[in-house]
Amino acid sequence: MTAVFKAGSVIHIRGENGVGKTTFLRTLAGLHMPLAGRLEWHGEPGADGASIRDDICYVAHENGLNGALTPGENLAFLMRLSGRPVATRKIHHVLAELGLARVRHRTCRLLSAGQRRRVSLARLWLRDAGLWLLDEPAAALDTAARTQLAQRIETQAAQGGIVLFTTHAPLPLTDGRVESLHLSTC
Repeated sequence: MTAVFKAGSVIHIRGENGVGKTTFLRTLAGLHMPLAGRLEWHGEPGADGASIRDDICYVAHENGLNGALTPGENLAFLMRLSGRPVATRKIHHVLAELGLARVRHRTCRLLSAGQRRRVSLARLWLRDAGLWLLDEPAAALDTAARTQLAQRIETQAAQGGIVLFTTHAPLPLTDGRVESLHLSTC
């Protein structure tokens, strides 16, 4: 399969459970090596190169949060981990924008599933990444949060970013903007 994703693309990765949607996203993120073929990012080798890792924001199906830390502490840790300076004011602003200001001092293990998902998605608001890889980003989100996420995805694409996502929960995206890539069993 050859796939080229252009600036401004929003691609919904579709397929039955177990067909490899998550593996595909993890391979693009450089967490798995491709079994065949190669990945390129701006004409350079992708999966094992620093050029793509610096320009990716991967949000896995699992939230990847430390339950003993607060939302702000988790986000500060993720910023440090990615080599970015910690912007405490920006973190507080993003948490407020996502409706998490009143719970920002609670540890993540005490948050609801939807609140934890919004903390995990907050990295999209904090990172200036050209490629977003989102595995089930709408899981546990209510209607308002799904709408907010859809708006963020559309803004990312309008600014020339690329978004690839899987989802079983509908996202209210503009139909004309979303392309489908269907993965099928062999």
